[in-house]
Amino acid sequence: MFNTLLLHSIQQLQGERSASAILHMLTGKKSSQTFQDVYAYHLSSFFGIHRTITRDELMFELKKLKALQYISTRERALQLTESGLKELNKAPIEHTPLVWLNGTAYQHMDQQFWGRLVVFVQTASNIASGQHQFIPVDDRKEVLDWVKVKYRHEQSNLNEYLQHLYSEVYDLLKGMPEWVAEFTTYRLSAYHRYGMSKDQLAMRYNLSVHDVTITLQAVIHYLLQRVLDNQSAYPYLFQMCEDLQVTYPLTHSAQKTFEWIEKGYTLETIARIRKLKMSTIQDHIVEIALVNPRFCIDEYVTKEAAQNISHTANTLNTNRLKTIRDELNGDYSYFEIRLVLAASQGVSNHERRNT
Repeated sequence: MFNTLLLHSIQQLQGERSASAILHMLTGKKSSQTFQDVYAYHLSSFFGIHRTITRDELMFELKKLKALQYISTRERALQLTESGLKELNKAPIEHTPLVWLNGTAYQHMDQQFWGRLVVFVQTASNIASGQHQFIPVDDRKEVLDWVKVKYRHEQSNLNEYLQHLYSEVYDLLKGMPEWVAEFTTYRLSAYHRYGMSKDQLAMRYNLSVHDVTITLQAVIHYLLQRVLDNQSAYPYLFQMCEDLQVTYPLTHSAQKTFEWIEKGYTLETIARIRKLKMSTIQDHIVEIALVNPRFCIDEYVTKEAAQNISHTANTLNTNRLKTIRDELNGDYSYFEIRLVLAASQGVSNHERRNT
């Protein structure tokens, strides 16, 4: 499954990016370049879905694909071969749980939501069975603090609460392929039973640990998407993610810049107030344009420039900034080109997600 993800990503990158772009996509690197790449090449679903993978691990997997002659490199850029395309067509993304992934929408909240769910289930099932001493499967302070507060609030009706929670989770699992539902339950911990590790799941289902990691992410995103879209149907699960929602999935720094823009401040003033370089503020503007389809870029680039840049990018069928700028004889700055592309990519991605 991880190989399918890699082959699909390389196909989408159109021979214009190196392995670093894939690494930054998977680990969710919060840089302007990575944000723009995942939207430009329609890979936003995979942003931040494998945050623990290392460069060495990724290069090892790519080396195996190259040995199979599924991919090749040209000036460090990755390309899909004819054999690789045939392999990808045997099991396209649409026929795997990976189709549930939505990294840019959920990467800021997925691990918090899952941590709360698994630790609360573990805590409540143990205490309901009279066991008050156990090792939590997720020891992050923010998760444990939330569970403690939630437990105190629900302890008078704990069994009833667990039954409702069970019903909601069961209903969602019914919508998955049987093996994925079983796979998910094996990950959960309860009274006298710890959930399986990723290594154990890999052995049981004959998968790689990378396969297990991205399948778990897909399951979490599946749960979040259905819970957030049907809050009244899953009120108990919704309580576990309600406070994690954001209007637009911006980095913290870009969110601060957006707040200043909303107050009517110019980019120069914001840079001075925040003691940041203008290039950093411009990165924030590009990021905002990518995730906010209502953000108007007219204040930063003229309509004529936007039309010329869009036309050139479409005609050349490329997202390479230098290629576009050279074709336009250097008439526009890299910031203007990035911003126009970002606005276009953000709108198209939003429309695709809502169809």
